[in-house]
Amino acid sequence: MGSKNHFHVIISFIFISLPFSSIALHVITPIKEFKILPSTDPSSSHFNSINIKGHYSSKTNSNGCFNKIYAFGDSYTDTGNAQLLNISKNLKKGQEKPNNGWLLIDFVRDALNISSLPPYKSVNANFSSGVNFAMAGATVFTEEFLSQHKINSTLMWKYGYHSFQTQIEWYNKFVSDIACKGKNNESCKADMENSLFWVGEIGIDDYVRALRSKVSLRWIKDMAMAHTSRLLATLLDSGAKYIVVEGLPPLGCYPFAKSARHFVKDDMNCNAKINRVTKAHNHYLQDMLEGFRRRKGANVSISYADYFDAYKVITGNLNKFGFEDAFKACCGHHRNKILNFSFKILCGMSGAETCRDPDSYIHWDGIHLTEAMYRQLSEFFLHGNFCKPSFIHLIRVKKGLLRA
Repeated sequence: MGSKNHFHVIISFIFISLPFSSIALHVITPIKEFKILPSTDPSSSHFNSINIKGHYSSKTNSNGCFNKIYAFGDSYTDTGNAQLLNISKNLKKGQEKPNNGWLLIDFVRDALNISSLPPYKSVNANFSSGVNFAMAGATVFTEEFLSQHKINSTLMWKYGYHSFQTQIEWYNKFVSDIACKGKNNESCKADMENSLFWVGEIGIDDYVRALRSKVSLRWIKDMAMAHTSRLLATLLDSGAKYIVVEGLPPLGCYPFAKSARHFVKDDMNCNAKINRVTKAHNHYLQDMLEGFRRRKGANVSISYADYFDAYKVITGNLNKFGFEDAFKACCGHHRNKILNFSFKILCGMSGAETCRDPDSYIHWDGIHLTEAMYRQLSEFFLHGNFCKPSFIHLIRVKKGLLRA
């Protein structure tokens, strides 16, 4: 593995967009229809019986703390941009997201009592409560790179390329044309200081692509760091003060990774190679965030959402959190009875079937998670110690109760 500052040598890239998905986008399930999972409140006797100490903070009321959210990322965070661009082969009317309901960002928005978070490509949308710039299929690679290495770039997409650079361009245009139009620089930055910036995973789609190619996983990591660094610099320069950046989950435990013909297993019974790279990705990401904290000092609060450990705790205590299987996809093809996943017959394609009770599954289609899993993760990130510093700490800083 290279030095911790390896990503700093990545000076520039040619950014060309590319979309990707491997899923059937399903109609949003109203939250009132969602099956309530076991409580994760630290005072709950159910949670205390798990014998997991140190994972929860005392709760702080976050309602009204932020008046806007600006979200970035890939299909794990996209709430409609891919749909609005009409680039999915199997997209049906009303289908917006790559799972059976809410995504993590929906639960974050709801917890902050923000009524809506429209995708950037919405026509005549009211952006008074923020914008979702995330794009399903966002890649760290260029079109030329994907073509040269014969990496399948579309799968269930019709056409086009969307890199993470596209989201930076969308954000800059939104700030200049809408958010800060007619405002001076001081007024514009003041508005951004009252907003929460949520940066979803960067690089997952590319790790999925690379599994079926000879491209270096470490190269993906390096390029993902470069994109993340550029995005964070852009946000901070515009006035952002409160940022949450998600790390990657243990991708080696996902059905798509475990579907590989031959792989060495780690202590989680998962694809060891992919999980090693995922850990390295998260390690470099945390080093990067610490660098931004040092440079900005007490003026900003940047939290790292530890997806890897949160996922590991949940999958290690399935029954405690209302789940039945750690590795099987709800929607997929039974050709692989253990995983219910096949790259040849993805969720939404002819021959794929959907399970009867998605709420008991962690994985939706082998690449994306279920609403039930996102709900549990939101509890961990917003009310627990799986954000570093905790989200509770960030809220208290925003309220003036603590220093960043």
